[in-house]
Amino acid sequence: MKLNIGIAGPIATENVADLLDADVSTMPKGYPGAPLTAVLIKELLKEGHNVSAFTTDPSLYQDARVVRASGPNFDFYICPARPRAWRFNKYRPGRILDGFAYERHQLVRVFEEAKLDIIHAHWTYEFALAALKTGLPHLITCHDAPLVVLKFTRSAYRAIRYLMARVVYRNARCLSTVSSYMAKSVQKYTKVPIAVVPNPLADYVLAIGQARQRPMTKRIGMICNGWDMRKNPRPALQAFSQFVAIHPNAELHLFGAGFGVGEAAERWCMSQGVTTGMIFHGAIQHKQLIAQLNGLDILVHPALEESFGVVIAEAMALGLPIVAGNASGAVPWVVGAEEAHPFICCAVLTDVASAEAILEAMYRVFDERYPERSESGYLRARQMFAPDVVSRSYQKLYHQVMFTDS
Repeated sequence: MKLNIGIAGPIATENVADLLDADVSTMPKGYPGAPLTAVLIKELLKEGHNVSAFTTDPSLYQDARVVRASGPNFDFYICPARPRAWRFNKYRPGRILDGFAYERHQLVRVFEEAKLDIIHAHWTYEFALAALKTGLPHLITCHDAPLVVLKFTRSAYRAIRYLMARVVYRNARCLSTVSSYMAKSVQKYTKVPIAVVPNPLADYVLAIGQARQRPMTKRIGMICNGWDMRKNPRPALQAFSQFVAIHPNAELHLFGAGFGVGEAAERWCMSQGVTTGMIFHGAIQHKQLIAQLNGLDILVHPALEESFGVVIAEAMALGLPIVAGNASGAVPWVVGAEEAHPFICCAVLTDVASAEAILEAMYRVFDERYPERSESGYLRARQMFAPDVVSRSYQKLYHQVMFTDS
């Protein structure tokens, strides 16, 4: 059955540019940071549905206008958002002070204009609250555990976001999340059973991946969006400084916000005298990131907690074995360590709070079982995270929601 589906959440204009007839060079940037929403949109369009996508952009606040662009069976709405979280924006308070009320009002208005059969909101904050306000059949996908985020980022802003999520959990009629770890974390807040549907990977990630042989090189990637306690980069940087002392030609390629030249990670490494072999790329465009990652040999992912860990899934799809945390939230589930299967797990899981443990895992991941780890991740990524697999799971939920609501 062909549906009119709304997808609401962080959506960057550049990620849906190929779906639009408009000149995107003159359009606002949208809300970058979650390529997965565009991947889902494209797969739903392939399945023959009409899709309307909704996001926000603070550059539109001055004129208080909604930008709409269209393509075949696709409409893209970019709503204004206040640029400041705490201080006044003209005559309105910071967006966090009223729980994103202005942003939610704008979203509700365009949701209703779009004549949707169902609205699928991503993350349990302003997009989800706006979806609930419409009374439309809805699916809310939880991408993070707000209490865990608050634990690692103790701030009033995160405390209010946590309260917003609690309202969503209490009122949503249909919830999904992206890993079994997240389902366990969120289930206690709601009486609604939570479906598990993982994040999809882009076609261009799957297209270039391959199962690999044991390399002669030691080219390591690390992707952290933020220099913070939860991302936990310091032990991994310390481990590499010991690794490169034994393997002088080894390279550590660092990507993400805070990991560019002159940014927090490089400044810390310089203060510790551990920059040998490190290349600081910083935040780069996603397709460029995937191309760079594809040229490396392994991924080290030292995060203490992940609700899913899309960079891990992308590395698996490319055939890169992984070093990651044995108690880092969803990580063991994503790499398949929790399942009994005839293949070796694609990752060497360890205590990522310990530089010594990470160092030992880095030696192990390059051992004679490297090809088996590479093939294991390569296959699991296609079985679990391919966009058509994920899209079909969501479409089943859409029909269940609409049947229940009718």
